[in-house]
Amino acid sequence: MGVHGSGSRAAVAALIGLATGLLLAMPGDAQIAGVIEGRLTTTVAAPTTSVPVSTDAAVCGSSVPDESLVVDPAGGVAHAVVTVVGVPALGPTGPITVANRGCRFVPRVQTARPGDEIAVTSEDDTLHTTHAYATGERSLFNVAIPMPGLTVTRTLATDGVVRLACDTHTWMRGYVVAGRDRAVVTAADGTFRVEGVPPGTYEIRFWHERLGTSPQRVTVAAGETVTVAATLLESPAAAPER
Repeated sequence: MGVHGSGSRAAVAALIGLATGLLLAMPGDAQIAGVIEGRLTTTVAAPTTSVPVSTDAAVCGSSVPDESLVVDPAGGVAHAVVTVVGVPALGPTGPITVANRGCRFVPRVQTARPGDEIAVTSEDDTLHTTHAYATGERSLFNVAIPMPGLTVTRTLATDGVVRLACDTHTWMRGYVVAGRDRAVVTAADGTFRVEGVPPGTYEIRFWHERLGTSPQRVTVAAGETVTVAATLLESPAAAPER
């Protein structure tokens, strides 16, 4: 009887050990992570006119959309970046891509981490340059794509807001917001969702090329989804570049 009881206790202990090991093997975020979601809006009117084309009209058309502020009918702001300060950015799944398409940079705005690769390509039958500027207008790289189908890769050797311009088609603008914190770009209706947020209180930073930067604090509990709403106003410090 004593031997049988000892064996049972050993079996139970082994099962407990196995269960504990499985729990420890689970990522902490998988057990306790929360979600921050919400929507950015503005009362600032979106541009109602297009940007006239002054070069390569045969390729680019007579005008291109003014995407410096894209707002849906309910005021939702597209192309804004939402950063949760203190939550590490996810690792890269490959180079981010900047395409020259229709004499515009596509996507207009995206996020990256310092050290990530940027693959620059073109779909237009004309010479494009993708000239990247760091904060303070320091030139990072200038890639020339003389024909469609070529791809040139560069390393993003900075953090902060990187502005993209084309020296040939001066109306073209794009942005890469580089940082080590978790960040997402708002959808066409201004909505966003940041998953895998550990419990805690965080500063959220909203950035838009015309509406500037705005902070907000939010507290996330384990397994909770927190809804955030913010209204952005035009910032005098933000350059209204097209």
